This record gives sequence, C-alpha cells and structure tokens, in this order.
Amino acid sequence: MRTADVGVAIVGLGLIARTHAAAYQALPGMARLVAVCDIDRAVATAFAEEFRTKATFDLRDILDDPDVDVVDLILPHTLHHDAALAVLSAGKHLLLEKPVAGTFAEAVSICDAADAAGVHFMVAENTRYAAAYQAVERLLHDGAIGDVVHARTLLRSNEKEHLSQPGYWRTRYALGGGLILDTGAHSFYLLKWLLGDIREVVGFSTKLLPLDNEIEDTADVRGTLASGAYFTCGFTSVSEIPHSERLELYGTTGGILVDQIAEPVVRLFRGDHDYRGEDMSGVSFGPDGWHPGGWHYESVILEVKDFVLSLIEGRPPLIDSRDCAYAIKVVEA
Repeated sequence: MRTADVGVAIVGLGLIARTHAAAYQALPGMARLVAVCDIDRAVATAFAEEFRTKATFDLRDILDDPDVDVVDLILPHTLHHDAALAVLSAGKHLLLEKPVAGTFAEAVSICDAADAAGVHFMVAENTRYAAAYQAVERLLHDGAIGDVVHARTLLRSNEKEHLSQPGYWRTRYALGGGLILDTGAHSFYLLKWLLGDIREVVGFSTKLLPLDNEIEDTADVRGTLASGAYFTCGFTSVSEIPHSERLELYGTTGGILVDQIAEPVVRLFRGDHDYRGEDMSGVSFGPDGWHPGGWHYESVILEVKDFVLSLIEGRPPLIDSRDCAYAIKVVEA
C-alpha cells in the first residue's frame, strides 16, 4: 500500500458522486481518481471525461484494477451489502455512502467484514463533519447546558422533482427507497454520536403529495434515549424551504439551537432561574465563514478528505462506522 497518491475509484455516479470527486481533486499528491464506474455507460463516460479519468461499467473491472487502492461506493441502498463485501474480499479500502445498508443485519455484516479484512473502512456520514455539530459536541463536553432532557431534530428538503421521476429507485421500498431510511439515518446517527443509545422509539409517516411513488414523504419519530432524555425527529422531502437541518437541545441549565440557514448557526442560551433579564439572542458559537447552502457541500468534502488522510496517516477516521450501523437499527425499529 502506498503511503500517498492513493488510487481511488468511484462506483455509482449519482448526485453526491461529483462532490466526492471534487474532494479527491483537492488532495493533489495524496489521492487521485483513477477510475469511475456506472452501469449507465453514457453517465460513466461523461463523468470520466469531466474528471479526466477512466470509465468502467462493471464493479469487477474496478476490483481487478491494481491501480485502485480505495473504492468509494455510492449505490442504491439495497445494493450496498453485496457490493461492499465484494470490495472487502478484494482487499480494497472502502468508503461507503450512508446509509450503511438496507437492514441492520447487513450493516453489521459489512462492519464485521471490514474488521476481518483489515482494511481501512468508513461510512460516509457527513453529519460528523458539519462544523455546527462539532461545535455542539464541544459545548456538551464542556457541560454548557447540564444534562440534556429533550432533543429535537428537523431535516427538510425539496425532492419533488426527483420523486416524480418514473422508475427512480428512491421511490420504491424494494430498491432502497424511504424517507426514514434515507434521511433518518442522519438524525439517528447524530443522536447516537452526541447523546448515546436510544431506548425506545415510535414512528409516524404519511404521504402529503399525490406523486406516483410508494414511499413516505413526511415523517416524525419520537422516543426516549438510554439517558432518559426525550427526543423528536422530523423529516420531510417536499418542503418549499431550502434544504437544511435544525437541532435543538434542552438541558437542565441551558439550551442549544442549531439552524443551518440562520445566522449565527449555533446559539447557546444559559438558563435563567429567576426569570429576570431573559437572554433573547444567546451566544454565538460559529461556525466562522458561514454561508447558507455551503455547509452541506463542505461537510461532504471534509468527510472524504478525513477518510483519505486517516488512511495515509494510519489513524482511525472521525466516524465510528458502527454508530452508522446503529442508526439502521433505529430505522428498523
């Protein structure tokens, strides 16, 4: 294994693949995109031309390529398990787009196989690399709001155009579709990372728009954490508000609000037990250089960079991929 100039192949050239490719381009001398792969030959050829690399159309070609050290797997969720095991069996390092797999058993199987293969493995969960959530982690570590008693998340997007496309894989459960699986994996990972295990959960979902698909487009999940805190998670893919995320943490001595399209993005409120002179604005905790819409792209870039750098430096990445597998356990529940 080379210690630098890691050869990477991206398999599956959907929406997020272009951001991953941009991340590798931002690591000259450390990573190079040696091939891309997609069963749609036109897509693979155009992508390869754009990023000046080689186009392939079958995963086996990638696994047999000695120039490929890392496989960046970006496929429909139900294809993750078999493809990931094939990559690991070939001795390639693996960056696997979230969610880990369509079921918890498959997700654990992938993590176990990665451990057994002795390769570098990470689930690409950009939540861990969002500057706002890293600021929250520091605040919680410092005890800024005491014990968390209630957590709320909201993830919203406008996917109406995609969900209206005939045959689009995300519109069918059998192909790996479903809002709670696709989007919920982010929030359940966030809760696990920041606050620990979930004790009990119940979910509600509905289809607000009469689109020609079978999946839910809006959902709410609530329950309790092992700590005893209460949590609520909201999801929608048919909002007319820009794609964004919100986190609210209420503790025994204060609260934290995160809104990715607000400024400041992170605000800390201290508890005021005598109710005099209430703090209406909170204290800003960054991140610096905020701009709406950029946080998501930047977190994905940082995610890919951390994977490559952790491989080169021989250290674990920031992500604990088993926490990502745990998120699928919550989805199933």
